[in-house]
Amino acid sequence: MLSPAKKKTLRETAISWFIRLQKLDAEHPDRTKFEAWLMASPSHQQVYLEVEDIWQKLDSTPQLERLTSALQKKQQLQRSSKIKTAFTALSIVVLSAASLFGYQAWQSQPLMQMSASANIGEVAVKDLNDGSKITMNANTNIDIIYYRNKRLVKLNRGEAIFEVAKDPNRPFVVDSGDAKVTVLGTRFVVNRLNNLVRVSVDHGRVQVESQSQDGNVIGTPTILTNGEVAEVLPAQSPQRVSRPASDAFTFQQGIITFNNATLDEISETLSRYRQQPVHIESGLNVKTKVTAIVKARNVEKFLDSLPEVAPVKVEYGQNETLIVSPAKK
Repeated sequence: MLSPAKKKTLRETAISWFIRLQKLDAEHPDRTKFEAWLMASPSHQQVYLEVEDIWQKLDSTPQLERLTSALQKKQQLQRSSKIKTAFTALSIVVLSAASLFGYQAWQSQPLMQMSASANIGEVAVKDLNDGSKITMNANTNIDIIYYRNKRLVKLNRGEAIFEVAKDPNRPFVVDSGDAKVTVLGTRFVVNRLNNLVRVSVDHGRVQVESQSQDGNVIGTPTILTNGEVAEVLPAQSPQRVSRPASDAFTFQQGIITFNNATLDEISETLSRYRQQPVHIESGLNVKTKVTAIVKARNVEKFLDSLPEVAPVKVEYGQNETLIVSPAKK
């Protein structure tokens, strides 16, 4: 919880950035400095969004009238000297407006909502109106909700590549259940598995957080940059892992890459490419990890050959395919 003094200092910094950004072109190097400051802490993001949101509200005539009245009363009570600079004036506007307006309700009004999905065995691309692009792996489902202060994608199932257009005023957030990813502009993959969320970054700066079912942050967020990968287990802080980030992008070329994959990950991944899901026999305790490169069109051949690389047997049933112990009759 921020102290009042700390929040006041952060708000003043956010106001300073807000004013400066209005004058900068899209490629100005100070925008990179701003992004670094914004991504350094969730509290920076929250305070900046408050400033940006409240400033936008001043376009409303009734609210401007209410704000003017409130400021007049405030000035009558204040014993301090007159406002000396435009920066101080804007600070008072923001501080006064924050107490007047229910900005959270206003922020929560969606500007755009849609759902998208990729069928089993197919890859689908969704282009968004801000210039961002989402490439969904097979059997993936997402909800897309754009607000005034953020761009939210809920990864309900599956895996997707996100190519995010820069918008410093609206961070791009991917909610994948146990993990939340926040970016400004970058290219990365989020793979939502049953017991694991994996985030792989091609380029840019990505904040990864572990979260509870009610959305509370668990542990310490992790910042990833070019070529880095992190994994989030339920109720645990994100952990960097040593594996090529590029492996996560190969499905775009019709290739499935397994890197020290457990049987759980293999079965769940293969199920994205088959009408009949692949399941692990209850109680099967096989610690073997598998590394392989599989063409999506050869999923059945790979499944047939799985007993050659792991001590298991594959049984094909009417409604499912089971990976079982080789000793099972």
